[in-house]
Amino acid sequence: MNTILALTAILVAYLFGSIPVGYLVARLYGVDVTASGSGRTGGTNVLRSVGPVAAALTVLGDILKGLIPVYLLAPVAHPLVTALAATATVIGHNHSIFLRFRGGVGAGTAMGALGGLTFPGALIVAVCGLVALGVSRYASVLSTTIAVASLVVLIVFAVLGYTPYEYIVSGILSLLVMFNALRPNFARLRAGTERKIGQKSENVVRVSPHH
Repeated sequence: MNTILALTAILVAYLFGSIPVGYLVARLYGVDVTASGSGRTGGTNVLRSVGPVAAALTVLGDILKGLIPVYLLAPVAHPLVTALAATATVIGHNHSIFLRFRGGVGAGTAMGALGGLTFPGALIVAVCGLVALGVSRYASVLSTTIAVASLVVLIVFAVLGYTPYEYIVSGILSLLVMFNALRPNFARLRAGTERKIGQKSENVVRVSPHH
């Protein structure tokens, strides 16, 4: 794959990640999720601002927009290009070109992208994330666990020969992108003010779903 094709593939992956699934789903319910709760477009804020069905649709869409481009690219591209494309989907989610570079934390999209790199690895990380969420009830702890566990899995799988070493680059870069987005959450966790899953948002901004 030449440089132009590689850059194009990474750009397309970014655009896939930029699809503002949570924003679009919330609008169907008449809610502007970027003006409600934390203002983020991920499943957690959609859950608090809209409800569980909308949140489930958001999480599914966020996973798919990470999975599809990486899954399609992995068999045909250099592993480093695939790794960079995987992180590009997470950057797209967190800094969507369609929402003036706003977005979410990227956990769902990172899970999807990891699934495109290694499906068994993604299953392991998903279990780790769900355990962390069950124990803590903090979505930010779930996201942190996904970021760290993804990197660990990619390192272990590379050492064992299951995946290319280049995929570790995705684990490192995606962790940095997600940790940057989680900085306010880390501050609230330290202060003891982080909201747990299930707590409703107090400032839900309603709009016409048709505009």
